[in-house]
Amino acid sequence: MTIFEKLDSLDRRWVFAFQALVFCIVILKPVGLALTVGDQVRTAYETIDSLPAGSIVWFGTDYQAANAAELEPAALAILKHCFQKNLRVIGASTWPEGGAMMARLLNQVTPDFPDKEYGVDFLNLGYRPGGQVWLQQLTDDLPAAVGGVDHFGDPISEYPIMDGLNKIQDVALIVGIHVGTPGTPEYIRVITDPHNVPMITVLPAVSVAVTMPYLASGQLVSIVASLRGGAEYELISGFSGTAMTGMDSQSFMNLTIVIFVILGNIGFFYNKYKKGASGGGGANV
Repeated sequence: MTIFEKLDSLDRRWVFAFQALVFCIVILKPVGLALTVGDQVRTAYETIDSLPAGSIVWFGTDYQAANAAELEPAALAILKHCFQKNLRVIGASTWPEGGAMMARLLNQVTPDFPDKEYGVDFLNLGYRPGGQVWLQQLTDDLPAAVGGVDHFGDPISEYPIMDGLNKIQDVALIVGIHVGTPGTPEYIRVITDPHNVPMITVLPAVSVAVTMPYLASGQLVSIVASLRGGAEYELISGFSGTAMTGMDSQSFMNLTIVIFVILGNIGFFYNKYKKGASGGGGANV
């Protein structure tokens, strides 16, 4: 059997095994492929960087664990940037897992900022049902809309971070980490557009195209898209994370697919030519 025949009949399990090997190598020893920071991520970074110390940034963690690998690298880099700039952070969600997702973000970031104190510098209000109706309630009376308690059931009135925060339009910026409904359109419809509250949204790649019109109309400040956006934010902010390593592994995995497609086609067309030539049917090539 020639090498071309082997290529044409290669068991797909060898392809998967090779991809797994490449993935492990790149994850354990990242290459650091060249990456440029796009306009959207630069705008998001500069917007947060320009906020005065003490400003409140609202994190809308409207996603679930299944989306964490794609969205959390960007969310973590943005959260670190907020803490570095001494901005105060409040998280809440319209999704059942959202409160836990915010807790997960904070648990990963706060060890790097031991001076930050819960209730003073950051607060997790957790999940609240109601979707768009609840978002509307936040514009009327935020403490009442969350039932007066945080994610853990403790009264929020005793936390200094809540002083002067009566409505969501009192925050300086919204960072929406969204994958569906409720999500970016609902925030725009009832909060950011009517009350002129700026918003940056972190989205999975599949949601970017349908959200671009909001960006073009000026209803969004910026879109930080998927793992690539997270890698760009890590690069511009200088905070190390998993996004740049993830981009390395993603790029090399895609490269191995392209290589195997090329090799498979070489084997296929060579064997087809060989069979045609041996049977005197060269016109079949």
